[in-house]
Amino acid sequence: MTTGVNQYECDCTRTGYYGENCMTPEFFTWLKLALKPSPNTVHYILTHFKGAWNIVNNIPFLRDAIMRYVLTSRSHLIDSPPTYNSDYNYKNWEAYSNLSYYTRSLPPVGLDCPTPMGVKGKKELPDSKLIVEKFLLRKKFIPDPQGTNVMFTFFAQHFTHQFFKTDHKRGPGFTKALGHGVDLNHIYGETLERQLKLRLLKDGKLKYQMIDGEMYPPTVKDTQAEMIYPPHVPEHLQFSVGQEVFGLVPGLMMYATIWLREHNRVCDVLKQEHPEWDDEQLFQTTRLILIGET
Repeated sequence: MTTGVNQYECDCTRTGYYGENCMTPEFFTWLKLALKPSPNTVHYILTHFKGAWNIVNNIPFLRDAIMRYVLTSRSHLIDSPPTYNSDYNYKNWEAYSNLSYYTRSLPPVGLDCPTPMGVKGKKELPDSKLIVEKFLLRKKFIPDPQGTNVMFTFFAQHFTHQFFKTDHKRGPGFTKALGHGVDLNHIYGETLERQLKLRLLKDGKLKYQMIDGEMYPPTVKDTQAEMIYPPHVPEHLQFSVGQEVFGLVPGLMMYATIWLREHNRVCDVLKQEHPEWDDEQLFQTTRLILIGET
């Protein structure tokens, strides 16, 4: 921390380091760093050697111990509670309590620094459009080395919309999601009012429409559940699902359609197995099953 206009002092307490800038490791810290594999090495080991991992997975106590290490080591890479946010260049309570889902591991660059990166680099950062074109623009198809594709990114985005809900009144870094986390509110609606608009109220199912023999979400006109769509989308193509912003991204609407079909499929199975169940029990049980599936 600063100790005057042009001076500072580093507090090395319990960091495992000492010195003016807390850069010199103590003996046990040095020993740990010397013996501990790097994060890249750990990641490589965890994602290769399938035969060895098959053996480990068949030995319960060994599997549990390694899984515990993996989870704790990965979680320790991020400070919890979060240390900084973008409004301050020092530690503050707001970073923990303001419902911001974007946090910082390092403080932002001070306003009095000579360059956007601090003390090094150019005086002005390059245009963001130039950066995107330089690093992301593809002139030919390049397969992902991990074997994944853009559908995975849509699935991840669809999944996180359960608990990442931007509070536009406070700003893009804040969330208004105060729910239970993974509860599929992006399928069933965040409120009971929206849920009831989306439900068929028969056989536990959600409302739907058939197009060319295939099941799709109902229209906004049919449910009266508001959605956000680009202005050029015609009314008969404005589908209505649990999360109102899915109308902006075709990939998210695709997954919303898949989960709609899965919900109604499970309802059919449960009704056949339990003909005595009413609509509410079929719906609630199906929702629990889909939470488990997701």
